[in-house]
Amino acid sequence: MKNSIMLGYNHGGLANTFGAASRGEMLCRLQGGSFRKAAFSLLEVVIALGVITVGIVGVLAVFPTALQTGHSAQDETRAAHIAQSVFGSLVAQAPSQFSNVQIRLSDGVTLSPSIDLRTTLSPAVTLYADNDGKLTNSAATATYAITIYTNNAVPGFTDPASANAVTVRVAWPANAPAANQTFRDYVRIVSKY
Repeated sequence: MKNSIMLGYNHGGLANTFGAASRGEMLCRLQGGSFRKAAFSLLEVVIALGVITVGIVGVLAVFPTALQTGHSAQDETRAAHIAQSVFGSLVAQAPSQFSNVQIRLSDGVTLSPSIDLRTTLSPAVTLYADNDGKLTNSAATATYAITIYTNNAVPGFTDPASANAVTVRVAWPANAPAANQTFRDYVRIVSKY
């Protein structure tokens, strides 16, 4: 204990038994009776940079997959929203206009071609929607293609003119060939009563 420097807390800050310790002395370590500045060797720095690089590359490799997954989730959600909007229009008009249902497009004025829910048509009508899910007749700026199929042979209904199994197919991207599209089919029975 005689030859070692003892650092401790004193009222005014750090001090050793022989007086106040300087910042340089605090960064030094006692080795073999002489002081040596604390530092990293070149090998330690290279290894640390290698570990950091591997970590950063791993995180960056996940970004494209995360972006693709986020975009797919957005498309799936938007497709369900569009189908629900179409079904809402069909169900709202079915009791009074079962043979002449028209879907109001997003401009609030234009109507889709007439859909006769008493018949089976494949497809009955094709509409489009932009990236916000707003319905339109134009394929030029569309992101989604909406195809509506009707089938009046509904199990459990004896009168084919009173119910229809409507299938709404939402496909994206709208202007891609069918083989390159992703689509989801939504089916709902629309009844006249």
